Amino acid sequence: MSMEKRSGYDYESGGKGEDAAEGKGGGKGSKKGGGGGGPATLQCGMKFLTPEVLASAIIGKGGAVIAAMRSSCQAKLALTEQGEFYPATDCRVLTVQANEQESLTEVMRQVVGKVAELAKGQNTDGIVGTDGDLKLKTLVPKAAVGGIIGKQGATIKQLRETSGAKISISEQVGSGPGAEQTVTITGTSQALETALKEVNNQIQLLNGETWFSTWLQASGAGYNASNSWGGQGGQMPYRGGNMNSPGVDIMYRVAGQLPSYVMEDSRGFALSCVVPNRLVGGLIGRGGAGTKEVQMQTGTKIGIREIPGDAENRSMNIAGPLANTCAAYMLMMKRYLDAEASATTTGQSGS
Repeated sequence: MSMEKRSGYDYESGGKGEDAAEGKGGGKGSKKGGGGGGPATLQCGMKFLTPEVLASAIIGKGGAVIAAMRSSCQAKLALTEQGEFYPATDCRVLTVQANEQESLTEVMRQVVGKVAELAKGQNTDGIVGTDGDLKLKTLVPKAAVGGIIGKQGATIKQLRETSGAKISISEQVGSGPGAEQTVTITGTSQALETALKEVNNQIQLLNGETWFSTWLQASGAGYNASNSWGGQGGQMPYRGGNMNSPGVDIMYRVAGQLPSYVMEDSRGFALSCVVPNRLVGGLIGRGGAGTKEVQMQTGTKIGIREIPGDAENRSMNIAGPLANTCAAYMLMMKRYLDAEASATTTGQSGS
């Protein structure tokens, strides 16, 4: 499962559109950074999560809106393909690159303007918070999140006070400095712009790092096609696996029916179960490699702890976004069954 799949459409070449109803104006982007014959990755960059209603508004009829944004902002813009969503969301990834940070600020301003326009319409799913405020999400490298939060949370507290925005930060997806965290900002248009400007500042402080261009080029869509539960109209894009296993159809159908606020709740969810002490070694793997692999793959946190008064069992807890947590539980149950089978085999051979 690759996290490095490049954004599928750059809307710059003016070729045949992928979907006439959506008015896409660009062909498949074969050049990293969105075509145009320029460098693979420009110096500055940001990434946004765009629900389909926002993605369509940014593209515009025949790709006219995104072409105008590219020209007026002097920036390259690329969206993942329709139906290719970031893990555990129903959002496409909008990647923006430019030579100057100010160009990103202008793109950000125009994106916020689109959110404000759409909030007046009938379809506000994913762009309006539960309290009626505007909502926009950006993907931030883990290395930049510390600057946004500040020492003991002082910076984010001040940013919330000065901007009037509500700001929440998700658990990370992936590993290393390029691991991503979703920063969700809700409030007025001005609040969003003020908060996003600081997010932009913190990201660009790192644009000289060796990993930055790799982070900017990754969309997460390739991972999502295999693991996410957020397809269009409840239809999930799956590739391989045991699709005919009992209960799988029910799981997919229920996941497809859940509204976005359930799948995207920033507080996260937790699953707990009891496992026998004798199987813990097989569950966690040598040096904890097993649980670390599952955590990295799913973006969750897994803990196995002693149960007071119970010497034979331990408690396993998995926490993270809903879909990620369920995926991690399934992977850990595979490890459980493998450990159980191994223990049975060992016991038989030793008798």
